[in-house]
Amino acid sequence: MDPRYARSQRALRDAALTLAAAAPLQSISVTEVCRTAGVTRDTFYRHAPSPVELVAAALGEELAEAIGRHEPLSGIEAFRAAERSLLQHVADRAEVYRNAMGPQLLAPLRANLEGTIHSTLRAHLDQHPPSVPAGVDGSDADALDIVAAYATAGTVGAVERWIHATPLDVDRGVAVIIAASPEFWFAR
Repeated sequence: MDPRYARSQRALRDAALTLAAAAPLQSISVTEVCRTAGVTRDTFYRHAPSPVELVAAALGEELAEAIGRHEPLSGIEAFRAAERSLLQHVADRAEVYRNAMGPQLLAPLRANLEGTIHSTLRAHLDQHPPSVPAGVDGSDADALDIVAAYATAGTVGAVERWIHATPLDVDRGVAVIIAASPEFWFAR
């Protein structure tokens, strides 16, 4: 990557995350991001179509890095570690996530969570056939996608609820989400 492009991208992402931690994400303008980052509008639009998309890209990169350290999952301790990384990421960016909430997270941020969690769970089902729930054909890709999607939706919903807790207790969040998860996920 061109060093100037990388510097602009970093400056824009840092500016957008800083602004999103201080105000509702949908209220942040391109002009504010550009002023804070010290770049032109033209530069902004080379990197993102909107401040929401810019924040989503920055958080998505952080999230993928946090969760990616735990692939492939195996056993309950690996799930706890991955869940802890997920919730720690959200806690570290709590104000950004809170400022991106309506009844649910704004679609691009929610899509980041869903995509990362789904791909991790889907890979787990492929790599650990004993984790496929009874009644589901482990060779049926569509069925495995449904199982992963179901668990993903529950996890994202739990995160959206947890983000409103005061104080944010990562260990408690992990314990509750793991306790609510079907045990078939933890089969080796």
